[in-house]
Parts: sequence; structure tokens; C-alpha cells
Amino acid sequence: MKKWIVISLTVVSLSFIALNGYLIAKKDSKIQHTVYVDNWTRVKKDDVVQTFETEGIIMPQEEYDVYFHDRDKEFQRFLVKEGDEVTAGTPLFEYTTPELDKLRETLELERQQTEGEIAGIDIYISKLLDYQSSISSTPSYFEPDFTLEEDLNINEDASSDVMIHTIEQEIYKQELEKSKLEEKVKKYDSQLSSIDEQSSSVMMVSETDGIVKKVNEKLGNPVITITSNVKVIEGQLTENQFNLAETGMLFTANVAGKKLEGTLGKINSYPVNEPKIDEENHYHFEAIMTEQPEPLAIGSKADISVVTAEAIGIPTIPEKAIYNIKNPYVYLLNENSRIKKQSVQMGLSFEGIQEMTKGVQIREVLMVSPHQAHQNNAYFVTEMKPNRLTKSAIEDLSKHEIWEFFLIGLIEK
Repeated sequence: MKKWIVISLTVVSLSFIALNGYLIAKKDSKIQHTVYVDNWTRVKKDDVVQTFETEGIIMPQEEYDVYFHDRDKEFQRFLVKEGDEVTAGTPLFEYTTPELDKLRETLELERQQTEGEIAGIDIYISKLLDYQSSISSTPSYFEPDFTLEEDLNINEDASSDVMIHTIEQEIYKQELEKSKLEEKVKKYDSQLSSIDEQSSSVMMVSETDGIVKKVNEKLGNPVITITSNVKVIEGQLTENQFNLAETGMLFTANVAGKKLEGTLGKINSYPVNEPKIDEENHYHFEAIMTEQPEPLAIGSKADISVVTAEAIGIPTIPEKAIYNIKNPYVYLLNENSRIKKQSVQMGLSFEGIQEMTKGVQIREVLMVSPHQAHQNNAYFVTEMKPNRLTKSAIEDLSKHEIWEFFLIGLIEK
């Protein structure tokens, strides 16, 4: 009995060895070209966003300077102090206008004198009309007004018609003079009105909303500087970042735990410092926030991520799964347990993730073993996953597939 067992084991062992030798030596053997795949992945639908990181600080978007020109003005006092919040129309400082006040007094005096002359002309015209009326109504019995006649240079022997005509000419002359004086009064009124408008501006007011940044007590211009309530993020770009950055690019920023979003605004193309051969240049930029969160202190530090390019919802794979970057290709693992060499076209890449524009589709499986070279159309095997070995999965296989996979798995290293 023992001899039979020994003979049986010997026959089985020799048969096993012979079978292995045959399969290995056979041309186009599946065993010869079977590849063990220990690392694989699927093509995923994902986003590739290229960014660069920089820093900045919160600053006012604009500054407004207020000037005081002391010609014909005398400064009185400031009405605000540094740090005050102001709105459009808030009084900033007071001043007087001594020269204008003197000019007003002079014009008012001249106006009064002119009005007095007009009043005198009215009285004189009234006398002339009365005298003319007395001549016309009772030409035979009127009493001569020798004073008027002397003023009018009327001959005492002149007829009543001559006298009436002379009086009419004088009335016309006086009315003309009165008209000139009335125009002069209007001119004085206009000048006084202009002075009143200037004098009423004894309080300089703010033209914008903001915060008083500086008050120059020595009255050097600008006497007051106001920063706007609109805030931006300012910072500096390196040369590489400057070459990537463009106005309008999106950014996200973290400021004291708050997430802010917006776009790049101004990018100064001239370096912050005078260029030098042995020093890297930096370029000032301004980032405009979509919303103005409150409170947001001036000078707060911001960590900024600028989006230079992005592809949304596209097929992606790990960069290490790509062979030959100049003429890129990947190894797909198809449903027939075959490895397929597939040429691909690439798009954006960032932090090890590569956009695929052509050659693969989402959910396809591919190898992630760029250090190995494989033969196209070879069989492959992967690590057994016992937790995935279910009764239903085995029932889906044919007897031929079961024995084929068993032998491949037994012989493959």
C-alpha cells in the first residue's frame, strides 16, 4: 500500500513538472506573458486646478487728499481727528475769508450809494413831471420854477412848448441814467451773492465715505487724508508668479479664519524696487474681493491662492501612470484580462493629477507601474481580494475560465 502511494505521488509530481515545462516553453503561452499587477487605478472624473500661493495684507482701495489753500482764507480749526469715520458731507475743518469780508463791505457800501443816486433821480423825475403838468394844464397862469429852469437852462422868455420839450428830454436823460445805475446794482448783487457762496463754505466737507488716516496740524498740504471704506488685498509677486498672473484671475484667501474670494485687479509691471542683476524682482498687485466682510481690520494678513488655469469635471489619472511624456501612453486593463497599450493626449496637470483629453474614458482601469515595461496584449493578474470572492461571482464564470484562472494563478510567481 505504501509503495502504491509513493508511485502515485511520483507520477503526479512528474506530470506537474512536465506540464509547467511545456507551458513555459510553448510559444505564445499565456503563462509566459502574464503580468502581475500590484497597483492599478480607474480613470476618474475630477477637477484639475493650477494655482500658486502668495501672501498679502488688507488695505484701503483708495486714499483721498484734502487741501487747504490759504489765499484769501484764514484757517480756524479741525473738526475731525485721526481714526474718525466720516461720510460724504461730514465737516472736516473751518476757515474764514477776511479779504472777502472786506470786499463785501466795500460792495455793500457802493450798492447803497448807487441806490441813493437812483432814489435822487426818481425824486428829480417826479418834480419834472409835476412841472411839465403845471405848464400843460394852465399855460397862462403857472408859476415858474426858477430852480428847475436854471437847471434845465431854459430861457425865461421861452414858450411853453419849448419848455415842455426841454423837460421831456431831461426826463429821458434821467431815466437813461437811472437804468445804468440799476444795472450797476444788479452787478453788485451778483458779486455779493458770489461772495456769500464762498463765505458760506467756511466749513470744508468730505466728498466721500471713509476713515481719517492723517490730520496735518501744521497745515501742510494735504491737511487731511481719508482712506476709503472699500478694502482690497495688496501683496507682491515673484518673477515666476508675475509671468503666470493676469488681471481677472480668480483667487481665494484666508484672513483670520475667513474665506474670501475675488479676482486679481491691478498688477504693476514695474518692480517694487529698482531692478538689480543679483536680486529677484517683486511686483505689486491688488486683489479685489467679491464681498466686503465686516469687520476686516486694515493690515490683516491674508494667505492667497491664485487660480492660473482650471479644467472642471474632466477625466484624470495619476501622472505616474503615464509612460514616455514626449509620446505619452498608458496601459489599460480590459475585461478580457489583457493589457492594452493606449496612446493618450494630456491637458492640465497639478500636484500629481493629470487631465486626459484623449485616449481614455472615465471608469476605465489602467496600471500604475511606470517603472516597468510591459508587452501589449499580455494577460494580467492582480492580487486576490478574498472579500470580493463571492458565490455569485464564481457562478458567473464558465468551467473553462475557472480552470484557466486556477492554472495561471498557480504557476505565476
